[in-house]
Amino acid sequence: MFENDSIHAFQRATPKRTHEPNMSSMATSTKDDFIMDTNNSSIVSKRSVEKLYYAGQPEYFRYFVNKFKRRSPLINRGYWLRMRAIEHTVQRFLEEPTTKRKVVVNLGCGYDPLPWLFLGKLPHLCNNATFVDVDYAQLMERKCEVIDRTEQLKVLLPGLKLTGRDHGLLAHSTNYAAIGCDLRNLDLLTLVLQNHLQIEDCSVAILFVAEVSVAYMTRDASQAVLEWAARYSDVRFCLLEQHLPDGADHPFAQTMLRHFEKLHTPLHAIGTMDEMKQRFMNAGWLARKVDIKPLWDLWSDPDFLTADQRRALDKIEPFDEWEEFALFGSHYFLLVARKTDEDPSDVQSDLSSRPTADPTHVKIPTSARLKSDDEDDSSTSSEDHVTLVTAIALSGPHFPRRFAAAFPTDNRQSESAGLLAGLGTKERLSTADTYTPADEVLPLFGPPLSHGLMCHTITAFGDGTDCLLVGGRMSPNAASSACWLRRDGHWSQVTSLPEGRYRHAAIQVGPYTRAGAMDSGVLVIGGKTSDGRVLADSLLWTEIRGWVTLRSDGRLPPARFGANITPQSPYVLGQIFGGMSDEGVILNDIWSWSMEDDGRIRYDEGNVSLVSLADGLLRHKISRFGAQICFSGPRSIDGLGVLIVGGITGRGMLARDTEIMDLDDSTEFRIVGHRPLLVGHSLVDRLVLGGGATCFSFGTHWSQSCLLSFDDMLKQRATRPWRLAHADIPHSKLSTEGQPVSAVTHGDAGALGLTAALETVPRVNLADEAAFRSVLDAGKPVILTGCDIGSCTTKWTNEYLKNSIGHDRDIVVHVSPESKMDFQTKNFTYETQRFGPFLNAVSAGSKLYLRALSTRSPSEAPTNIRTDFPGIAPDFILPEALSFITEHQHSSPLRISGPVTMWLHYDVMANILCQIRATKRLLLYPPFDVSAFGIPPGASSSSIDVFTATSTTHPQLAFTHPHEVLLAPGEILYIPPLWLHTATPTEGVSVAVNVFFRSLDKGYAAGRDVYGNRDLAAYEKGRRDVKGIVKGFECLPEDVRKFYLERLVQEMRELSGL
Repeated sequence: MFENDSIHAFQRATPKRTHEPNMSSMATSTKDDFIMDTNNSSIVSKRSVEKLYYAGQPEYFRYFVNKFKRRSPLINRGYWLRMRAIEHTVQRFLEEPTTKRKVVVNLGCGYDPLPWLFLGKLPHLCNNATFVDVDYAQLMERKCEVIDRTEQLKVLLPGLKLTGRDHGLLAHSTNYAAIGCDLRNLDLLTLVLQNHLQIEDCSVAILFVAEVSVAYMTRDASQAVLEWAARYSDVRFCLLEQHLPDGADHPFAQTMLRHFEKLHTPLHAIGTMDEMKQRFMNAGWLARKVDIKPLWDLWSDPDFLTADQRRALDKIEPFDEWEEFALFGSHYFLLVARKTDEDPSDVQSDLSSRPTADPTHVKIPTSARLKSDDEDDSSTSSEDHVTLVTAIALSGPHFPRRFAAAFPTDNRQSESAGLLAGLGTKERLSTADTYTPADEVLPLFGPPLSHGLMCHTITAFGDGTDCLLVGGRMSPNAASSACWLRRDGHWSQVTSLPEGRYRHAAIQVGPYTRAGAMDSGVLVIGGKTSDGRVLADSLLWTEIRGWVTLRSDGRLPPARFGANITPQSPYVLGQIFGGMSDEGVILNDIWSWSMEDDGRIRYDEGNVSLVSLADGLLRHKISRFGAQICFSGPRSIDGLGVLIVGGITGRGMLARDTEIMDLDDSTEFRIVGHRPLLVGHSLVDRLVLGGGATCFSFGTHWSQSCLLSFDDMLKQRATRPWRLAHADIPHSKLSTEGQPVSAVTHGDAGALGLTAALETVPRVNLADEAAFRSVLDAGKPVILTGCDIGSCTTKWTNEYLKNSIGHDRDIVVHVSPESKMDFQTKNFTYETQRFGPFLNAVSAGSKLYLRALSTRSPSEAPTNIRTDFPGIAPDFILPEALSFITEHQHSSPLRISGPVTMWLHYDVMANILCQIRATKRLLLYPPFDVSAFGIPPGASSSSIDVFTATSTTHPQLAFTHPHEVLLAPGEILYIPPLWLHTATPTEGVSVAVNVFFRSLDKGYAAGRDVYGNRDLAAYEKGRRDVKGIVKGFECLPEDVRKFYLERLVQEMRELSGL
């Protein structure tokens, strides 16, 4: 709840009143307090944006926030867009060529430092401008106190004076004024503005700014503000606030309205954009000079944002919440109204066209009323071209998932459907749910995924029971390349994608060669990679050939992800449309595709067979991102054609009448009954499974799965209702390559001969040093959260590293011809390379690995990032809670890895792995599992690749105790001494810093230990002693030697207590 959370920065006790207030004034004061609280969290969110998205620029929000708090990527980007909209409007006003004095009045400003953003960053635009902050008196008093004690703010306000008043003009300078005034007291505000700034003078141009402020006022009070502002002769009004593009019963709108009602700050004046424009007209503004757009439309407006500006945002932090961002942007608008003294005649002509009703009493339509969950608008009349479709919520329990993938039954005699993986209420999931209308059904299982997955595809082919799972992601910068085939009810891992991707388009294709080969396959187009690249390639998977990159001699569709793909019989041609480009905008082009006889793929723009696709007027409705497709053919929907369901468009927001469309004849369906949020959902014929969205800072809405009824079969469906039959069934998570695997519980894994079940390493919120001492005492790996490791997580881009470390600096790297490095067989070489070319090669996918060495004495001394990489060392810090590590540090190697797996090994010293870029997957084993890995005496590494090992190749692993970690940027993994571990980056370039430290008081081997993995002194001495003991029995017969050595082994066990 970031818009109204409980952060109370710079609050102080309200002065005691000299008289007893009446109940009415107390109620008003309480409401005002709630409204003022909205400022406290809003400013914290804007500070998060300032620090991350405005790096290298002067910072002013920081002075009004006592502690930085990083918001989620969705909140950051939403607030960035809000801030951009306001700043863009103010800048355009300041750039207007005029000799008039300009005044920018921020109504309901809160702690927003709008004046300083321009005085400090664009001073050349402020030579003839004055900025005015207006808000409640007690809030403005606190703001003035901050300004007065902060030199960085005062220096930009020449001649600043505090008046000492408790209302009215509280502070002023030559270019700034702070006014404490309730916006309901327009008489006072008018008086102060006129007395101090002569704002009514014809030589003054005014811009009023109201960012989510008048929305909290009653409709009458907010209308009075609009009318008051229109009295001035040369004035503009910039209004940014919420609206209801599809009524108050839209799931996002419901979540938003309930949020503000719960916090006692209802949005009294909220309505539609048309209503808001009419209110401005009623207040005296010209219709043709009132420009209003949703923020989502502004996002793709080239006059507002360039393509490069949008691309730059993705480099700041990984982002994939596009549907949720679009929902937010569609429920906020920017209105800019203009009224000048140059066209008074237009005012009269415009007034004559306005309604004669009381301008302060615009009726709110029924759709703007917040409805209960039991209500729907099925009685609402619809246009002739709109067909009704009934959404019937599934009976029984509801298990939330979104961005999962639906898959069909594995038995043609059974009516059921599965939903695999996706995002749950707390984490990404790896399990499957089963839906059915039958009384009893066997559960459907997914493959034994080793981690949660979302934004993947599952495509049925052949007879409809075989299917292929392709790609997906963990985090937005951790795409998966893994693929799984289900055949006869069993899943087996098949050839991986050439490169991990998610949000790709996938579809079944049939025989496509003149030779008449009957093997079906799956066509994959586009998608997005771990490093943010948007792909344009076309891949074909068949069971015989695996993945093949298809060639095309003609033009290719632009790169895209989240696109829609449709087929035509016999599944060798179709269309691809929609999706998003690397510019962050939804594409509006349409391409046909066809499989050629020579194995190529042909694309043709505009040559489409779907009626609505050929109609340019409808393109914006069907050019969607994140939609789902129901198509005709063997899995036809009662004669309906190709349906597109849900998602988002690049212009406006899909409404109840346009969320479902028939692409064959342009029929639009109005949803009645249950109202699902068609985002993150999956389809199996008529079933809409899962879905939902994080509704900005207002909460999360989870859609209940439902059945879509298009015909007169409603009564029949009601007698056999679909339901969730099995939910969240656990199974073995460890991948097994090359053999069929059934999903089983952890307890059954050993009985079926699989490798051991995985245990997830827990996450611990590290509060202080004592908490870390407890972690050390426990002696088990944990992921430490809530730790600040410095600016490295945002700064350490390739260019920054090359500039800071040195493009031509020599480094020693591991060069491997294979993706799995083996220290025992030495299947790699050490090479000296220049850092810049090394980093370029790693980024291009070369199998290289850097484990930094000491620059002073690489063979004698351990590395230290402070001395070996001074250019980047200040960016990496350890929090105070880890002071024990700092005090007992041995070394701190920098690690940069391409697509290579580090060998399984143990370290004698404890260490922490601080992940900085990309996500890394690790498997760890406790020390008592060491005998299962064939580690030679005196060595510390194994040749077994546990990521691919199976029960057939290494049956002893079934009795081990693996622990799994997916380590994301900014997270710290504590690895206790002697725990075996191996790591592999999920995709992209992995950057991390390892810090080794001594956790034992004594016992370490004396002398040189460069890597921190030299065995303890007692073990090294014991090995020497063992050699002497064995040598003493060499002259004896074998049976005698064996007798006594076994007795000695038993004696050692008894003495040691093992």
